[in-house]
Amino acid sequence: MNRKDLWGGLLATVAALMGIIGHTVLFFQWYRIGMGAESAEPGCEILLKYIHPLLADVGLLGGVLFAVSAYGFFTRKNWAFFLSVVAIVLALLASWFINVPYMAASLPPVYFTLFWPYVVLYFLLLRAVGKVSWRQTLLALLTGVAYIFCWMNGVSSTSRIITHGADIFVLVQRLHWVAMLGWAVVTVGIIMKPKEWMRVVGLAAGVTELVVGIPLAFVTAQQLGRFSLFALAPISCLILLALFLWPGFWGKLADAPAQA
Repeated sequence: MNRKDLWGGLLATVAALMGIIGHTVLFFQWYRIGMGAESAEPGCEILLKYIHPLLADVGLLGGVLFAVSAYGFFTRKNWAFFLSVVAIVLALLASWFINVPYMAASLPPVYFTLFWPYVVLYFLLLRAVGKVSWRQTLLALLTGVAYIFCWMNGVSSTSRIITHGADIFVLVQRLHWVAMLGWAVVTVGIIMKPKEWMRVVGLAAGVTELVVGIPLAFVTAQQLGRFSLFALAPISCLILLALFLWPGFWGKLADAPAQA
């Protein structure tokens, strides 16, 4: 067994234990507390009641995929790295978003205890195991941020539909999911082997989020009288669109070697 497979197997094992044990323990400790908390943000009680279990499922699934990828690394299978990349994409989403409604309900962001170690594992997995270039690693991190922010806008729009029923949320809710899925595909693709069709998917995902995210951010900022978190997705997508349209930027990525 070479060093790459050994490190991959060890890191994937650690990530699997974090995902399976961490999400199980945190869920049983904080789910009932979250449901009973009073929140200043409209709709957060819905997120704490229904989205928390969903994200726990995503986190557990990420842990399972890490466990399978660990087996793949230890037995030198070609699919092990790809599966670990899918797992880290799921793990980062599951350990980040639920902190937002927790903080809005004046509760501690307990899932950051999983999120930040997963960020460290992300860099170790890509750089030490996959030998992914810094350009790909950082760009995939940024597309991953956009993927999480688009998820956040879709989920938050859903909760506002239930609590408020305002037409703006009904209009834009579904397309946030489309943008989210697009960025998820692009994130994995950039790490494995950037291709032109991935850039097209990223452009479509970014423009979609700008079309539905900017009006939503403007309306909610007026309602709240402050900066709206709905603005984070269109801001991140605008940055990515500028990078994807920058002459020669994607060509340098596409020339990078494919990852094993």
